[in-house]
Amino acid sequence: MSARDEFPGVQSPHATRFQVFTGILLALAIAAVAVAGMVLLEGGAGGGGNDTTAWSAFKPSSDGLDTGAQEIADYVGPQYRLPNGQQIVAVTGGPLQIGDLPLRIAVRHSPADGGQIDLIGGKSVLYRLCGLGPKCAIASGKTSNERGLLMYRESLELALYSFHDLKGVDNVVVFQPPPRGKEPTIALQYRRGEVAGQLARPLRATLPNPVPTPDTIDHSPDTPFVQALTAGNVFKFSLTQANQDTTAFLVLDPVQVHS
Repeated sequence: MSARDEFPGVQSPHATRFQVFTGILLALAIAAVAVAGMVLLEGGAGGGGNDTTAWSAFKPSSDGLDTGAQEIADYVGPQYRLPNGQQIVAVTGGPLQIGDLPLRIAVRHSPADGGQIDLIGGKSVLYRLCGLGPKCAIASGKTSNERGLLMYRESLELALYSFHDLKGVDNVVVFQPPPRGKEPTIALQYRRGEVAGQLARPLRATLPNPVPTPDTIDHSPDTPFVQALTAGNVFKFSLTQANQDTTAFLVLDPVQVHS
């Protein structure tokens, strides 16, 4: 079983950029129509982008990375379920660190994309999606592209809540559950500026209810939008100790995906 079975659309890093870019533009166009329809339906005759509707009915009681991030995890996690009603993954959240060791993000580009290493600054949140199986694989149900896509949607929702409700967050990293029998290697990473448009309108205009399941994700109106936002934010991750004892690097190697 390959990583592609669990992580939708994973391609070689040398896949054509034009094909990916064209797919993203098409997905955004389709999603814009679908989301606009959802906003009209939910907003009613007096609705509009500038009304006083709350961004979300939920808001964590704390805007700190420790308590606030875990409150977001506790709220979002139970909404994502298998068709049999079982919650898919346990979600934990907090500052970007392993134990008490802070992590610094280093994005390592391939030689084909310039070969540089970008050190990402700012305040960062780390979420872990664990399916409670071996090495945090999802313990039940069938591994599929659809289930991996649903994990991408959950990751995006965690990121949007974090940027909107936690103080000063610049980056959100979400470790994905691995396919069964594999090591966890895939992470999603978002930066605040990438989702500024989504933060400026109510959450359910971007990710409308009901939350889909793996059986319904292909028909969810927000799926093209989730795929488009995710396309440039999938990475293989690894950890390496810095040449000092007070920090370590979270190394992110970009993985191109197709929507």
